[in-house]
Amino acid sequence: MRLYYEIARRSFRRATIYRSSYIAGILTNAFFGVLRSYMFIALYGAGGAVAGFTLADAVSYTWVTQALISIGAGWVFSRELMTSIRTGDVITDLSRPWNFYGYWLSQSLGERGFNLLVRGAITYLIGVLYFGAYVPGPAQWPGIVLALALALVLSFAFSFVVNMSAFWLLDSNGVMMIANIMLSFFSGFLLPIAFFPAPLAAVARALPFQAITGLPAQIFLGQIAGAALGQALLLQLVWAVALVGLGLFMLRAAMQK
Repeated sequence: MRLYYEIARRSFRRATIYRSSYIAGILTNAFFGVLRSYMFIALYGAGGAVAGFTLADAVSYTWVTQALISIGAGWVFSRELMTSIRTGDVITDLSRPWNFYGYWLSQSLGERGFNLLVRGAITYLIGVLYFGAYVPGPAQWPGIVLALALALVLSFAFSFVVNMSAFWLLDSNGVMMIANIMLSFFSGFLLPIAFFPAPLAAVARALPFQAITGLPAQIFLGQIAGAALGQALLLQLVWAVALVGLGLFMLRAAMQK
């Protein structure tokens, strides 16, 4: 365990070096947060609520999802594993005395943990200061921390599965594009799933993507609490086990191949 902790710690420290990268990321996230916020302000011009979301809820949801981009909640942004498979460098990682999945998971948790604490937190702070985004109370934070931790694991697990396709495909860009479209739409990143027509919402809730973005966002905003919070966390855990299991199965199949 100490090995993977050190990998995560060094990945966290490495992320702190690229200041221009995360500053640019914050500015980009904030820019689109402003655009999406004004879209909802225009939509709610006549007042009222849409699918149980008030204007304040919709704007706060926008800033939460923009902040969660930092952990890959909007799309798959990690291609390092895919690139190492294409170049053959993956052989070096496979030959080292560590668990291959554990290595990539630790590296991802370190980097994305930093992104969440810095890029994500500052992005949401902009939403709080300029658009009055929701600020959770102290009693909500245990549930929020658990939801975000599971979202981190889920985001990596899905990314790992997508990257592993490079073992079988000459060009995985198509798979990456399809995965990003599905994640952005069905996770509730672009719009809350509650806004979807009933048949489309049923499809979205049957897929794992809402556990990466939509559920953590609603837990953060206090829209899921009590018994429903326990059910949401359990759903995240089930999907995390399923996606990690799928990733390990694909890794084993690739090694046999």
